[in-house]
Amino acid sequence: MLPTEKSQIGKEGLKVGWTTTSTYDDAEELAKESIRLQLASCAQIDGPVRSFYMWEDALESAEEYRITFKFPSSNSERFQDWLRNNHPYDVPQWVVVAASEVLSEYLDWANSSSHHNPDEVIELSRRGDELLKKKCFPEAERVFHKALEKDGTNPYVLVGLGDLYREMRKYRKAVGYYQKVLELDPANMFALRGIGDSHRGLHEDARAIPYWKLYLAQNSEDVHVITRLADSSVKTGGFLEAEEFYKKALGINERDKFALRGIGNMYYKKGDHQQALEYFEKFLRIDDRYIAVLTMTGNIYRRRREYEPAAAHYEKALKQEPKNVFALYGMGDSQRGMKNYQAAIDCWVQILEKEPSNQNLLSRVGDALAILGKGDEAESYYQKCLQINYDPFALLGLARIYRTRKQFAEAEESCKKILDKSSQDVRAIQELVEIYEAAGDLEKAEQYRDLLEG
Repeated sequence: MLPTEKSQIGKEGLKVGWTTTSTYDDAEELAKESIRLQLASCAQIDGPVRSFYMWEDALESAEEYRITFKFPSSNSERFQDWLRNNHPYDVPQWVVVAASEVLSEYLDWANSSSHHNPDEVIELSRRGDELLKKKCFPEAERVFHKALEKDGTNPYVLVGLGDLYREMRKYRKAVGYYQKVLELDPANMFALRGIGDSHRGLHEDARAIPYWKLYLAQNSEDVHVITRLADSSVKTGGFLEAEEFYKKALGINERDKFALRGIGNMYYKKGDHQQALEYFEKFLRIDDRYIAVLTMTGNIYRRRREYEPAAAHYEKALKQEPKNVFALYGMGDSQRGMKNYQAAIDCWVQILEKEPSNQNLLSRVGDALAILGKGDEAESYYQKCLQINYDPFALLGLARIYRTRKQFAEAEESCKKILDKSSQDVRAIQELVEIYEAAGDLEKAEQYRDLLEG
């Protein structure tokens, strides 16, 4: 812990013990509680690890988290009794060895931090933590501050206050308490993880990253922190590093939803839709209720003009959130791609109820209505579009309606408005050829046909 080359065999002695749990939360609870009760000087969590063992004459295998405790020899009996009474397993693993050689300064620190019985500060800290878990924030705050008044440098109280304010989304206050802990103990992994999460809450991803890296130096297989580190690397533009972290997380747990979603979203942002689709589909096989992933997956299929699978993904999103604008837009486009024009209109109209000035959708609805032969309704949508601003698609749609009605002067005027803005607009020129041919003005039709060919 301190930079010195001297070491010694402990006078009182230091022991190292190991146990395992089935979940990270159980492991974290045992680790924290052993410190609060001053049973252990230090507790570290590894995992998940794969365990194999015989149980009732059968070979069993399970994914577990391993906790390493370091504690003075004098705490051995009390530690074992506590573990037996508080461990979630009926028969917990508890393997202990005596350290043969310990850095003298480290042994002094270990004995001083773990040699005493729980006092009032520890009890207050534990009570504050219980209130925090129940989200009784005002009561937890009062208890933690009472403990802080008694011991202003107690790291467990300071971490507790940091955790409290982080849960309350008072991230700046949380950062302050975690920093106090790290001034006392730069390697405190609870403070390192907490301060990283708090900077993330403040959208200060670049500041969160170094703290999480220091935390992972002690707990290298915490999938949650690895994924958060990857997410923040994406936000700061470090795509190569993010990819490395996501794949590390998935190497530990290939079914981790956060890592699957994160790496899929990263590839989606980069425009690598094939890679994005691969990870999104893996995610959706585990959880097909996440609307953003359903919508992005639908978008990939729609851009490939694979409209049926696109529509299937949008439909799942809309079952959960019927008014989701992104899913409605994608579903409308997919239905149009499948030539289900009325279904497309139904989707787009729902968006227009929220966004009545959306010119793109107004002209699209007009186009779909025109295809269905509903010229009067189509004209109404085109006119609404043009009342907002110039739109060549709406003008072209109007020209076609007017030509069908033999209102050739109005049709010609609509095309000319397009050509006033863009004199080489091919679609407007093609429409003028058809207008003049329908009106019997073959000379003008030929004139504009020459423009196309020229």
